[in-house]
Amino acid sequence: MILTLKSHPSDRGTFLYISKSSITHRMSDIFPIEVDGLLLAKAVISIGIVVALSLIAERVGPRAAGLLTGLPLGGGMVIIFTGAEQGTAFATEAAAHMVPGFVTTLTFIYLYGIVSVRQQLGGIKAIGMPLLVANLGYAIVAWLVSILSLGVLISIPLVIAGMILTSRAMINLPNTPILARVRFGWRVLMFRASMATSTILLITAIAGNIGAQWTGILTAYPMTLLPLILVIHITYSGNEIAAVLKHVPMGLGGVISFCISATYSLPALGLGWGTAFAYLVAFTYLLGYSTLSQLWRKNKAI
Repeated sequence: MILTLKSHPSDRGTFLYISKSSITHRMSDIFPIEVDGLLLAKAVISIGIVVALSLIAERVGPRAAGLLTGLPLGGGMVIIFTGAEQGTAFATEAAAHMVPGFVTTLTFIYLYGIVSVRQQLGGIKAIGMPLLVANLGYAIVAWLVSILSLGVLISIPLVIAGMILTSRAMINLPNTPILARVRFGWRVLMFRASMATSTILLITAIAGNIGAQWTGILTAYPMTLLPLILVIHITYSGNEIAAVLKHVPMGLGGVISFCISATYSLPALGLGWGTAFAYLVAFTYLLGYSTLSQLWRKNKAI
């Protein structure tokens, strides 16, 4: 095996080239691993977001945690990083495919919540069956979405209907708050962060090979939410995690509005300002939804 360090012509960083030609005949492909500020930024931002979201879930209650999952966290990072590496046009197309891809997210959330409540278990043994069922449902729906290849305009009403139907289907799940707070150590925090970071780094690394469609669909996987789900489920029980998940479908409107906006704002404004505008739209949605839902609950209590 031959290891050499070379500078990329674009001066974006140093590459470590691993040549396998000395091991296998006719295998002269060279696999680049970029070591630069962008890779470090991916890891640091991902870790910070996952840890913060996990702590918020314990301190401010399940409803706020569910709504905050609607922020364009993992999806936003994938858009920014793929745009920087693959170009704005690639990021725009990936954002367009993320929109129908969120049907897979809704499928994952619903199946995990239903199975976890029916099991009524906590601890490491509790996550096996919900994970299996949720991932299987995600894979099937992702495959169907890739075949249908729906456009943004067709996907918008489909995803909105999915949000409403999933929210209604989960309305009767327990609304158990996290009362007896368990103090998590750094091992648990690093577990949360490493799972999400690994997924983000993997998707952005293979984006050029799998294309914009599958980049968008895979980004809809709950990469920043899943570590939170697992930690809460292992630490508490199915009721606590269901209380978080039941608020996620409507909160997803934030990241969905981000992707819809990015589809149009990136070509018009460029990667930087286009992404900033899409984030503004997402924040506006979440703020509006939170305000309206609070008013509705107050009027209902009168």
